Amino acid sequence: MRIILTAGTLLAFAACTSNPGTNATEGAVGGAAVGCGIGAAVTAPLLGVGCVPGAIIGAAAGTGTGLASTTPPPPATAYAPPPPVAPPPPATAYAPPPPVAAPPPATPYAYPPATPEVSSLPPPPASY
Repeated sequence: MRIILTAGTLLAFAACTSNPGTNATEGAVGGAAVGCGIGAAVTAPLLGVGCVPGAIIGAAAGTGTGLASTTPPPPATAYAPPPPVAPPPPATAYAPPPPVAAPPPATPYAYPPATPEVSSLPPPPASY
């Protein structure tokens, strides 16, 4: 009885993925276990010879059940297109820079006239 419950649990888990190969494999294993258990229980007076044919039939049925229980993949998400980008303004929309006044003409530098050095100190005494 425990084998039947375990196999039934495996068969129920077959529908838990979206991979058909995994679902078919788990369904086949679960179906074979359930079929073997049922076949052995039915043919118990004959030493359970019905286990093998029950496993074969259960595996075939479990494979089909596993494939049928495969969930479809999620739909592709449609995204809105990005907003359009505004075109740049035409080149004439920009005003040219204002004209720059010409610098004044360069004048040659003239050194100031030499002046004698004038001191505000009293002259030193004549004798020491």
